[in-house]
Amino acid sequence: GWSATKTFTIKNDTKTEYKYNIVIKDLVNTFVTNGYLQYKITTTNGGYNMTEFKDIPKSSAPKDTILAYSVSIPVGVTQSYTIEFKYANDESVDQSDDMGKKLSGTLFITEGTEQPTLLSQILNDNPTRSTRSNNNNGTNDFATPLTVTTTGTLFTSTENITGITDSPKEVYYYAGNTTNNWVKFANIYWRIIRTNHDSSIRLLYVGTSHDTTTGNIGESAFNTSFNSPKYVGYKYGEDTSLDTIRNNTTDGTIKTFIDTWYQNNLTNYTKYLSTSAVYCNDRSLGTGRTYSVSSDFNFAPYYRMDYDTDGAKANPSYNCTNIKDAFSVDNTSAKLDYPVSLMTADEIAFAGGVAFQAMNTPYAWFISNSVGTQVSTSWWSLSPNYWNYGYAIVWHWYSGYAFLYNNYVNNTDAVRPAISLKSCIKYSTGDGTSESPYEIVETSSGC
Repeated sequence: GWSATKTFTIKNDTKTEYKYNIVIKDLVNTFVTNGYLQYKITTTNGGYNMTEFKDIPKSSAPKDTILAYSVSIPVGVTQSYTIEFKYANDESVDQSDDMGKKLSGTLFITEGTEQPTLLSQILNDNPTRSTRSNNNNGTNDFATPLTVTTTGTLFTSTENITGITDSPKEVYYYAGNTTNNWVKFANIYWRIIRTNHDSSIRLLYVGTSHDTTTGNIGESAFNTSFNSPKYVGYKYGEDTSLDTIRNNTTDGTIKTFIDTWYQNNLTNYTKYLSTSAVYCNDRSLGTGRTYSVSSDFNFAPYYRMDYDTDGAKANPSYNCTNIKDAFSVDNTSAKLDYPVSLMTADEIAFAGGVAFQAMNTPYAWFISNSVGTQVSTSWWSLSPNYWNYGYAIVWHWYSGYAFLYNNYVNNTDAVRPAISLKSCIKYSTGDGTSESPYEIVETSSGC
């Protein structure tokens, strides 16, 4: 129930309009519990106003933290500010984790700067660049699980979508045991997977708390039917040919499941999400394979993940080679109703996972919660695997052994949605850690 109020005034005695940032200089906030220690800024005479209380950013070491960017003050105007600080008065829960913690800092103003986008903040917070290759001086970087600490590093690759963006676009991604790719959006915790060809930022669902071990939206079959190659599709058509299964006239079971969850949880946040970001349900065939309902064959992700030799020759790709597999809201050939889908097996491989190669702790970020245990039970990827003995099979993450594995589409598995924040989204607060996840500026337009 603690609270405190600080007041200050700013007067413009110059001959021109001035813009300033409101800063807490040398902020230290070691409080643990999210949602308990909060602040709210209000002012008179046209300054910066907050309508709701917001969490105070966390910082274990003194750090200058901007609370408001580029506030305008006209010539001759005085703006009077009140900042309210409060700690939740909630006797129904044990608050002892916050005993002995510290909040300190000095209110300050600096010359106004433009609020950065979330993308520019991510690039700034991760100054190291690296690449991974299937032939790095004779070594395949994708053949063994990547679990080394990589905080501060962004890896680079390229993405091209045939028929949408045929020229390769550079993308950045997180791999290994990174600890600063957390985002809190729509009151949900997410991890940043990568950037997309349109510079949007792809996120993977974690849950309503950062230390959850049930980090999924529930369980579903990929498709309840299994006896046709078409059922590896997020949407699908008739199974007379490879081309017709890509007609995408029928929603898959898992798409319906995700769409229902989206309707109930994210509809009000659609304005922040990219409609052009592509989620590739890659149904292309492996080299030399022939489509057949009656004979076995393997899809291209079977070989990119290197099913036959347990990932030794893995060579993941962000590319999508057929426009009918490139699911997005904007693509009429593979149209989504909502800007949401799943993480691909290739994205899992880039992040550090390997087919049939067990990952030990510390885990790579995509399966790890804030306390280092697996965030979810086994969960679906978006990537087809193979058609075999009358069964359609898709790649999934098998939590029991912590590796990429195959699963029959009619089996029930956990579902972890993926979404993509627009490239124009403005950064608000946070440093990407689980204690202080990135948060965005919420606006009426989305950007």
